Amino acid sequence: MSAGPDTEARRAAASDEAGAYGVAFDSGRAGDPYAVIEHAIAAEFLASHDVDDVTRAASPVALLVSGPAGEALAVGPAGWLLAVGSPLVLYGADEVTRQPARSLSDEEVHAVDAGSVTGLVVCDEPDCPACALTLARLRGRTGAYLCGLAQGAVDAAVRHVKSRVQFGRPIGSNQAVAFQLAALIARLTAVHALGEHVATRLESGQADADPLGEASRLLAACAELAVEATTAALHLHGAFGLRSDQDAQRFYRKACAFSVRHGTAAQLRLAVPTRREGSR
Repeated sequence: MSAGPDTEARRAAASDEAGAYGVAFDSGRAGDPYAVIEHAIAAEFLASHDVDDVTRAASPVALLVSGPAGEALAVGPAGWLLAVGSPLVLYGADEVTRQPARSLSDEEVHAVDAGSVTGLVVCDEPDCPACALTLARLRGRTGAYLCGLAQGAVDAAVRHVKSRVQFGRPIGSNQAVAFQLAALIARLTAVHALGEHVATRLESGQADADPLGEASRLLAACAELAVEATTAALHLHGAFGLRSDQDAQRFYRKACAFSVRHGTAAQLRLAVPTRREGSR
């Protein structure tokens, strides 16, 4: 029996999302700017609500996400700002007040105050499925980027321990170093596979009951792993890794900056509690 058109459409969407997850992972592994991830998600947000005139604009659309102090933060330069939440509101960058915020990642970060600006309300439905799914995509791809950062840091560490010679042999031949990297690589392989699985479930409809929960838990795992892996890689480089031309410190700073972009790992897990089978 052939699959129906709805099933085929879901399979195609799942393939696209898995591909987008892979692109975000590769972007993190190369240490590319994180802002591009959110710009792409913002364009999809608007396209899902038929706001085509803005998505075709030359200037990218940045996302406004609440920061640790409750202020809205936007990453990267943009001519438009999209507030994530309910309602979904689009602002022109020249309509709001933007102040440069301290950034560990060498990317532009702005604290944004919309004040009394009304903006364009794109969606005000509290239970809009498109908004919920897109927020899940955002967290999933942020997790992919963080997992890529971890992979890039481990790759850099492996290259360094193979070339750094002490007492007549590479330091990577020491069991303490080799076992630490092997454990990180095993965890990276597992978390990356989980991320691809979650990305496919989000679009195939298998995560209909709790798409944001699955993506949030994935992001929590990726955030913890990114900070741990980049820290270990920096330690294995020693003082040499702190030089401005070294990838180790760059991966570490990006991991620290973006691992808390959507809240700490503990906050992500608590915000969307796990549903247990048979619970009332």
